[in-house]
Amino acid sequence: MKIRWNVGVLRNVCDILVLCGCTARKGTACVVVVLIVYLLYRWNVVCSNRDVVNALSDLCVGVEEGIVHGNLCKEFCAQNVLVPLKCQAWHGGKEIVFRASFRGNPVFVKGRRWSGFENSEESLFWTDDAGVEHYPSLEDFKDVLRLHLHHNFNLSYSEKSFSRLWSLPLTKESLPADENEIYLHQSLRTMWDLVQDPEYVMIALLQHLDVFPELYGTCGPMYVVEEVKPLDLPGLLEMTSYSAWAGRARLALATLDLIEEFDTMFDTPLHLCDLKPEHFGLSEHQRMKFNDVDNVYLKPIVDRSVGDGSACSRHSDCDFFDCKGQCNMLKKKCLGGVTNNNLQVVCEKVFLGSSFGLKSFGTGMLASRHGEKILKPLLQACANPSGSKDGTRLSADRDHLVRLRSVLREIVSFDERLSEDNL
Repeated sequence: MKIRWNVGVLRNVCDILVLCGCTARKGTACVVVVLIVYLLYRWNVVCSNRDVVNALSDLCVGVEEGIVHGNLCKEFCAQNVLVPLKCQAWHGGKEIVFRASFRGNPVFVKGRRWSGFENSEESLFWTDDAGVEHYPSLEDFKDVLRLHLHHNFNLSYSEKSFSRLWSLPLTKESLPADENEIYLHQSLRTMWDLVQDPEYVMIALLQHLDVFPELYGTCGPMYVVEEVKPLDLPGLLEMTSYSAWAGRARLALATLDLIEEFDTMFDTPLHLCDLKPEHFGLSEHQRMKFNDVDNVYLKPIVDRSVGDGSACSRHSDCDFFDCKGQCNMLKKKCLGGVTNNNLQVVCEKVFLGSSFGLKSFGTGMLASRHGEKILKPLLQACANPSGSKDGTRLSADRDHLVRLRSVLREIVSFDERLSEDNL
């Protein structure tokens, strides 16, 4: 087994040991101290800017040396243009996720890895015995990209999609032929690393649909997207206020509109397989968007994932996060396609939330004593269409959507009439 050491983490551990005055004699105590500090970072109790500052510094050295490219590299390295926030919490999944101010606007900077070219299994080039790197031609690279988009995303390739994924020219008139070849290889290498990130691919290629955060640009393995303000969930006092509840009903209607877009914008639905209330938010123009795109895939890709033939003993063994699979109990294998849809998950996880067994209480967007008689039963039917007791979930249908919209509009309309009467 090959062991891969995370040098950055080891460096941080060593620094902590030195600061604590650790020696071999104090080994056990030092391990406990390091573990406590690690958990404080992991649980977001404390946070640090150290990795961000170091990574941006290394990135800008690469920009100066001419080996790191992207349409925002000047902005990354200019003073007071892209400014990381002072305290960065731990983020799971991606190695790079930090909040920043970009030209005064709140943004997120994201990326899979601090260094874009570490994984040899994903490398675009091969090195011969003499140490010479060999790259595919531009046409061969486009063929590889075409296969990558089709196999991993069920998306078709075009020259327009290429330019959405990489907006810079691949040659410079100011450079001689040999330097242009190097520049081309560096550009393709960076682009290849970016398209290994599913979130970058979906945001870049579907930018014109305005359903995900706006992509501002890239530098090396990092990219910048707008910060979408997460939806506010009700506090205890807001659960008793009809006006506040009606305001959330308006947000729920906007959420349903967005969900319907995901179902109809392609020939097959776009599934949100990791769905949480905070993943929905409003842009500065009050457009509802989905802001965490790591696990967003078209139905054929999700069908293949949940029905990959892997061994199972219950249906949940076949799930891909919130996208539910099904276990063939005779063959004990995950077979068939995804069984639920976005509407079902939104009703269950966003609108209803958890009630902890208490009446008129819940963590969901639409939790309120005002909805107990009419709205809550509708949401429960939408969240669990089959009435399953074992966690199995089927798709909510068009009838659920129509009835839910009707009740939400009635809530909003009644609130507007109340407001007029109070004028």
